[in-house]
Parts: sequence; C-alpha cells; structure tokens
Amino acid sequence: CTSFTTQAFYDGLLLQSTKPESLPDLVDGWRSVDADGTTTLPAECFVACNQFFVPRENAPAFEKRWADRESQLKECDGFVAFSMLRRDGQAKGHGMKPMENDEPTYLSTTVWKDRASFDGWRSGTAFKKAHGSGEKKQKPPSDGVAADAKPPPPLWNRPPVPVFYEGTLVITTEDGA
Repeated sequence: CTSFTTQAFYDGLLLQSTKPESLPDLVDGWRSVDADGTTTLPAECFVACNQFFVPRENAPAFEKRWADRESQLKECDGFVAFSMLRRDGQAKGHGMKPMENDEPTYLSTTVWKDRASFDGWRSGTAFKKAHGSGEKKQKPPSDGVAADAKPPPPLWNRPPVPVFYEGTLVITTEDGA
C-alpha cells in the first residue's frame, strides 16, 4: 500500500477570536516545552472542524450564508477562535495536484479551551440557534395563516465531514488567535 501526501492551501474568509487570559512563554518565536520523545504533550485546546463539499456554482451563496449568519461564539464559555477557509484550487508547487470534485472546498474551524467547552456549546442554545434546531421560526402570515419557515436548501453536494484535534504547542498573541 502506497500513501501519498498532498498539500492544500486555503484562503481565510471569516475570522474571529477572543483575547487570551494568558500568553505562553516563547523562545525565538516558539514554545519552550519539555518533550521526552515517548510521552505526548498535554492538550492545550480542542479544535473542531467541518469539511464542506461545495460545488463551484454554489460558492457565492455558501459564503453569503456564512457572512450573514449571526454568531454568538464569543459569548460561549471556552471559545477561543473561529475561521472559515476556502480551498485555493489554483495553488501550484511540490506535492500539489489538481483539486478533485470529491475534496472539501471549505473548512470551518473552531478552537475551544478544551473538549468540555466544545461539548457545552454543542448542547447549548447558541448551537441550536446557529444550526436551526432551536425554536421553530414563524414566517409572517401572508394570508392570515402563519406557516413554519423551511430551512434553506443545502449548498453542498454531500454532508459536512467533522474532524477533531487536540491542540498542542499553541502560540497566540495578546489580541487572540
């Protein structure tokens, strides 16, 4: 079995972060930690990603939907940062190959203080509101009868794929991620 590693580049579209409570000590711009080569480093944050598979013709509508979205992430306990990234299919260089239709075109990333903070958000009202699973919205009555608002159709050609990471050797600035 042969394994190939390819590179992917993304453009940052929507970014937000909170100011950190403390900053790590840096030596020559890098973290100074004791690593013994046998034990993994402790988790310093939890990163949750969603890979989206958006056809090119839906890209403008997908980006507009995210840009118009009301975010309450900064009010959530343990929230550190969010970014929406668009795959740069034009990148060329060593290890690059043309982007295939079955590859993710967008990547949303949230960084949390820890897994418990992410789980708290997932089970809370901010998640339900952002993902349309909270209280049912009502359309204004046009003929005197209120009707439930239908969620907008998906703009991707397959469901998002979640990916999770524990962050180690986190470097941040006074202003945030």
